[in-house]
Amino acid sequence: MNVIFDPNSPANQQGAESLKNFVVRESYFRPEFVEMEYKSLWPKTWQMAIREEEVPEVGDYVTYDIGPDSLIIVRSAPDKINAFHNVCLHRGRRLVDAGHGNMASFPCKFHGWRWAIDGTNENITQREDWCGTLDNDDLSLGRVQLDTWGGFVFVNFDPNAEPLINYLGEAAEALAPFKLETMRYRWRKWLKMPCNWKIALEAFNEGYHVGITHYPLNRFGSSSFVSRAAGIHGSFGSDVSSLRPEGAVTKSKASNADMRKNMAGFYKYLKGAIDSNMSDTLVYAAQLLPATVPEDAPPMEVIGTLMKTAMEIDAARGVPWPPITPEQYQTAGIDWHLFPNTVLLPMATNCLGYRARPFENDPDWCIFEVYQLERMPPNEVPKTENLRNDDIYDYSFWGEILLQDFQQMEGTHLGMKSRGFPGSRLNPKQERSINNFHRVYNEYLSR
Repeated sequence: MNVIFDPNSPANQQGAESLKNFVVRESYFRPEFVEMEYKSLWPKTWQMAIREEEVPEVGDYVTYDIGPDSLIIVRSAPDKINAFHNVCLHRGRRLVDAGHGNMASFPCKFHGWRWAIDGTNENITQREDWCGTLDNDDLSLGRVQLDTWGGFVFVNFDPNAEPLINYLGEAAEALAPFKLETMRYRWRKWLKMPCNWKIALEAFNEGYHVGITHYPLNRFGSSSFVSRAAGIHGSFGSDVSSLRPEGAVTKSKASNADMRKNMAGFYKYLKGAIDSNMSDTLVYAAQLLPATVPEDAPPMEVIGTLMKTAMEIDAARGVPWPPITPEQYQTAGIDWHLFPNTVLLPMATNCLGYRARPFENDPDWCIFEVYQLERMPPNEVPKTENLRNDDIYDYSFWGEILLQDFQQMEGTHLGMKSRGFPGSRLNPKQERSINNFHRVYNEYLSR
């Protein structure tokens, strides 16, 4: 057993009353933690690998890599998706290179052994040389547990893992009203990021940073946030009573700002700064507010008019919104972290998603992905490619908001190694989800 966390040590007693700090500083940069993760974390957790829409036709496949393991996720039949180990059972060569495509079978380029898309062996070159000693039952590709939820395809290397829906628990219940399975990719981006995967993930696990890191948002209003643990997962939302709907910035009670113009400016800014947390319909509907709502209208009337107008526009173009109650918005909050490495920001018409994975055996780098899901008419769904750009200063590609986050991620990773940094002092109200993440992380690594 790897004992990596002592909750009774003085270093882990900081914070408010009963909230212990579970963060082990060395887990961000010491190579032995990468090794422990590959041994005890990644093989034992449900990981979001792809979206169902990435393999719409029989024979469509996408590779998913985590550390030394590579999977072929393939649609083997119209109603069946499988995950197989991406390795030839002859000499260990990977069957397909990283990427995606469509194949009727998976031949090994080394000696020509071949497998069908259902994982059964179809050919062994010069099989007679084995004089009948090869057993067909032992020649099928290794299968990995696979299940779907919300349009996502999850995999788990543990054959004894609990069902996915049980693993997701409260997170699945809170996100169900948003019907993520009916959304489709609008854009996808990724990069090799100069920080540990946990630092990348945690940058989107709390709202405490928003007013400082994303200071341009302050001109539209301000919010405080509260986070919570939900079993092995975590969530945060606005601490303001008039939370959302649809991610709307709440007008401060102390402000005399014109809520109509705030909303119009807010959605227009989001369009240019991140191209997410909104839709083009919401941007357009928000620009109509100054002409359709009185200047002295209360905030909830402004928000209600915006939502009503956007819903009517979307309905006319064949995009009905799911019926989400104010209580369901409240329960969902703004942001969900699905352990171990996925973050979702759900809204009625779109969802911003993040995923972070370790880069090989190097704790100083990670693979970081960002994508926008959106509800749209079938004839308007774009064909998207996962675009790579490793330049964390490329404003035109990443937009202002993500670049602001990227600078914090790189700087935090560098600072974590300093002998002058004793360890994290997490905000017990607004960063509880990060604390919970490390609690669960430590439990997995200690098994």
